[in-house]
Amino acid sequence: MSLRLAFTFALSIAVPAAQADTLRTLASFPSGTFLENLAEGPNDTLLVTSYLDRTVLSWDGTTPPVPLANLDVHPVGIVVRNDLIVLSVHGQAFTTGPAFTSTNAFVILAPDGTLTNSIPAPEALFLNGLVEVAPGLILAADSLAGRIWQLDIASGTVTEWLADPLLSPDPAAADQRPGANGLKVHDGWLYVSNSSRGALFRVALRGARPEGSLEVFAQTGPVDDFAFLLDGTIAATSHGASLIGVDSSGAVSTLVATGCDGCTSVLPFGKEGELVILTTGNLLEGGTDPARILSIASPVAD
Repeated sequence: MSLRLAFTFALSIAVPAAQADTLRTLASFPSGTFLENLAEGPNDTLLVTSYLDRTVLSWDGTTPPVPLANLDVHPVGIVVRNDLIVLSVHGQAFTTGPAFTSTNAFVILAPDGTLTNSIPAPEALFLNGLVEVAPGLILAADSLAGRIWQLDIASGTVTEWLADPLLSPDPAAADQRPGANGLKVHDGWLYVSNSSRGALFRVALRGARPEGSLEVFAQTGPVDDFAFLLDGTIAATSHGASLIGVDSSGAVSTLVATGCDGCTSVLPFGKEGELVILTTGNLLEGGTDPARILSIASPVAD
């Protein structure tokens, strides 16, 4: 059974209509696992970056997740194409201290997880979320440098795509959260979350280049990765227990109030557009709960 069919079938038998907003645990991992990002892989699979384990996991929805690639670096963001998988990576984990900032790179995998190329990003400080802005051109958020970098897959070159103080962490913030984090392209705009500044920003696109300046789209509070739903609204992970929604006007709502336990990434998946959510068990906040892959019925009907 494919993962899409498995999700649809599970919803039909396990979640009564009156409880359609109930979180379900699809997979659980030991405390100390840091599930960072996810993407739709080949053959109706989900691919998940497990940062501290230095692993890219593959899950078909019927058996436990298995490693697609065991790496000697820490995978962060992920973009999946038909012919390859692109990862942003750190040679050292950010949990080990500031030396990790000199170990940023991009890794290219074949669809079967075989390493095909590693491209250093020596000017980057904290590569994070990825998005393909045009065929073969990957954008990467830098959570410390106040920049978005562009990787040209064909040439293997890394260049600055956009620099703006709004991409950097808020210097007045009491806590230490990442700056620019998740990236998505939607309807002629590049959207970027800034966890430290508690906002979603966007910049217009002209082809594969930015046009104009960053503008505030929504004041969200801390937000990590996010995804666009079928009606153009946004579901965003909060670094905390909740999943938030942002409509096309920038108005913020709560999609899931509790239970997301340090959520990091969300992805619409399956025929019914279920939302798949990654959690860390509040690891960075000192939590000891299991990391989980969760699912919830989408608030937007097809």
